[in-house]
Amino acid sequence: MSSNAKRPSPGAAARTLGLLRLPAQWFLYNVRPRFRRRPLYPRAICVYVTYRCNVHCRMCGIWKMSAKYRDSELSLDQFDRVFADPLFRSIELFNINGGEPNLREDLVDITRAALARLPRLQAVSLNSNGIPAARTIANVDAIAALCRDRGVRFSVSLSLHALGEEFDRIAGSHGAFAHVDESFRGLRGMRDARGFFLSANCVITGLNVRYLDRVLAWGQEETIPVSFVLGEVRDRFNNASMEDDVTLGPHERPLAVSFLRRLSESRGVHVQHAFRYRELANMLEHGRARRLACHYLMGGVILGSDGQLYYCKHSGPIGNSLDRSAEEIYLDADNLRYRSRDIQGRICPVCLPNTYNRMEVEKDLLMVGRFLCLGR
Repeated sequence: MSSNAKRPSPGAAARTLGLLRLPAQWFLYNVRPRFRRRPLYPRAICVYVTYRCNVHCRMCGIWKMSAKYRDSELSLDQFDRVFADPLFRSIELFNINGGEPNLREDLVDITRAALARLPRLQAVSLNSNGIPAARTIANVDAIAALCRDRGVRFSVSLSLHALGEEFDRIAGSHGAFAHVDESFRGLRGMRDARGFFLSANCVITGLNVRYLDRVLAWGQEETIPVSFVLGEVRDRFNNASMEDDVTLGPHERPLAVSFLRRLSESRGVHVQHAFRYRELANMLEHGRARRLACHYLMGGVILGSDGQLYYCKHSGPIGNSLDRSAEEIYLDADNLRYRSRDIQGRICPVCLPNTYNRMEVEKDLLMVGRFLCLGR
């Protein structure tokens, strides 16, 4: 190869490898579990690096818990020690979440520790509100460089629930949209050179259901894909008192269903999300049980900023990784009974499919293929 030839990006190489692995992964998730009792070791982890947040969103009350959890956040050394636990030896997908992750001054170092400790890591993703813009852009730049040096894919998703003053009203912070817009402009200008994927995340609630087409049009104009998810009341969000704002009332629900149906007709690059939108519309309109795979049930785990482990986003805490090995906690017999009885048996059938990552597509390969080829 000529020294002037363009080197394939980590993303392109990973996509090629992923296509070759699809049949084996489909077997792993659909056939192998029938012959084993214990769950697979996690391939995906979501790490809440902080529960602090700097906006006062009307559908999320995490910001109300900032003071409560400030003093219990894991240090960089503690994160490094936990990442070295045998439970995480098969992690491929690493999601950085919060609160607002960029409030951690050591966010880049936490990512560096994960890259060093997780030998099979293939992708890192960051969820952020994009505020403050300068720190968001600087951290993304640094993390993108770390990931590219390791041949690991990197993606960034910023929250965008409306535009302009409508966004400020939902975020509960005057001038918030200006900061988020600055982050999007800065990241869009560097994404190709730095080799990362940039998207927006829009949570559908009664507060913004009438503005969704504007957000979609913004994404098309700015060449920034927008992922739409349905708002939920969860313990982690501390938003039970906000239920009227979070959930869709009888007048808003048909608007959301219609919007999701139109999204499901798209056959763009990310066709798997069109399939997810159709399933969301079916659950919302007809009350159908969830059909789509969940990467947490297949092989995922959550690490809280205080060291607590969770099986999924609806799970209660199952043990603290500072007090006991994460591997022992994850495979504890009582915890596995809780996972099977209370989560898989009661929550999974009604849990909204607000993600559809590579693991989930691998398990649902036949359904996705039928949707792509036949539209059903």
